[in-house]
Amino acid sequence: MFGPEYKITPMTKLQMDIILSSMNPGEWYRSSDLMGVLDVKETRTKELLRILVDLGKLVDDGATKGKRYQLKS
Repeated sequence: MFGPEYKITPMTKLQMDIILSSMNPGEWYRSSDLMGVLDVKETRTKELLRILVDLGKLVDDGATKGKRYQLKS
């Protein structure tokens, strides 16, 4: 098997679509920037962002603290 395997529920798919549609190409976002868009806690937002990075939809800046995310071009 190649790469991570996720069970993506309809709600998870919806939340990921909201994240992707609220981001502008070329701009960096922190998880805290996207929490308000989803109206979920930071832990859930980070989990969704991690899945999107693993799926190749987003890239991160590699930082441990204050990690930022951007749409993959």
